[in-house]
Amino acid sequence: MNDVFQEVEQSLREESLAKAWKRWAPFVYGAVAVAIIGVGVLEFMRFQRDEAISKAAKTYDAGFVALEAGDLPTARARFAELSKNDTGFATLAGHMLAGVERDMTNDPVAIEAHLRAAAAADKGVMGDLAILKLGYLMADKSSRADLEAALKPLLDKGTQASLLARELVAAKALAEGDVDFARDTFETLNVDINAPQAMRQRVAQALATLPQREVNLDAPKPAAPAAPAAAPAAPAPAVPTPAPAAQTGQPQQ
Repeated sequence: MNDVFQEVEQSLREESLAKAWKRWAPFVYGAVAVAIIGVGVLEFMRFQRDEAISKAAKTYDAGFVALEAGDLPTARARFAELSKNDTGFATLAGHMLAGVERDMTNDPVAIEAHLRAAAAADKGVMGDLAILKLGYLMADKSSRADLEAALKPLLDKGTQASLLARELVAAKALAEGDVDFARDTFETLNVDINAPQAMRQRVAQALATLPQREVNLDAPKPAAPAAPAAAPAAPAPAVPTPAPAAQTGQPQQ
């Protein structure tokens, strides 16, 4: 009898499962299909990305080979193809185009445009180097204020590129006659543990050529602060007057 009940219960469970599967099977199949399609799309995008990087690398290599061979027009054309590339070669191309433009035309406007494009394409080390190159390009003809404005993205950082930018600004300040600012900056860089050794040598040599700080021994010394006035003494407590002795009619002894 128990076997009959168990068979009935088993049949009911199987029937319930069959109904449930019939109801939810399309959704399960759909989820599996979406997962398979998603993996396929991801792999396809990865394949396309790899292909784009490979193509960009070949273009960059062709430009570099042309540059080594002295074929500057071809090198400029190849690097220009990468100026809008989104695989990371745009920053490298900007650096290379600036160098090619310097050798071909030495046009500061064109060189500056390539360096600014390289700096905008990367916020890391390569972008920082582009800003630093731009500062060196501007140093001779720009004012210290304009140079500081161009180098501001670097001056706010704590990297070695930032230290080089501060050295450049100090050199510009010295060229404009601001010896105190230049000395203060050089002294700070000279003791910075993150400063490259070559920079420390340059800074030490620059400090050795600067005049000594002017100390005016005849200047009046600042007056010492006046001592605070003494607080008034507290009044002495009043002494109570003794009361007169009572008259008893007997002589006092």
